[in-house]
Amino acid sequence: MENSFFTTLQVGWLNAWIPSFGMVLIQLVYMAVFKEGGKRAVDTSWYTAKDKVNAFVSTILQIAILVISIFVPLKFGTVWFAVGAIFFVVSLMAFVRAFHSYVATPAGKTIKGGIYRWSRNPMYFFFFTGMLGVCIASASLWMLLILIPFIIATHFIILGEERYCEKTYGEEYREYKAKTPRYFLIK
Repeated sequence: MENSFFTTLQVGWLNAWIPSFGMVLIQLVYMAVFKEGGKRAVDTSWYTAKDKVNAFVSTILQIAILVISIFVPLKFGTVWFAVGAIFFVVSLMAFVRAFHSYVATPAGKTIKGGIYRWSRNPMYFFFFTGMLGVCIASASLWMLLILIPFIIATHFIILGEERYCEKTYGEEYREYKAKTPRYFLIK
């Protein structure tokens, strides 16, 4: 198998779509099983015009990643695959924990339990790192070239969500924000 980070695109059953769609499936399952948490997660009633644009760009890029993943073979039997798979599995487990912490928090409360003690945005962070693991496991520059602007666009959504949380939860959220980094070690 080729060890290059430049992937030839080809449709296949064992392609990067398996872990990529797996991350999205977890979101959908949590939202279906935990309806109240799911409703909170998709509430965009507070979006400004700028937030709507950022959400649209982020959504288009996420769809692009999912579509391209159908055409990107995983690099089984390579160091790329081994490193990417480990990165993905660790991210996937933390992603599930983040969702669990999210839905375990009652509506109207700042989410700061579980993995949220160390990051204000662990669901986003572990989705990003999980998808980076897929990029590595497939040695795909194509996916990486979409993932980077997706992360940037989504970061702007996060800034809007934090603005909303400050307005909604007030001092409780400001105190949490002051002592908890946005992305673990990155304030």
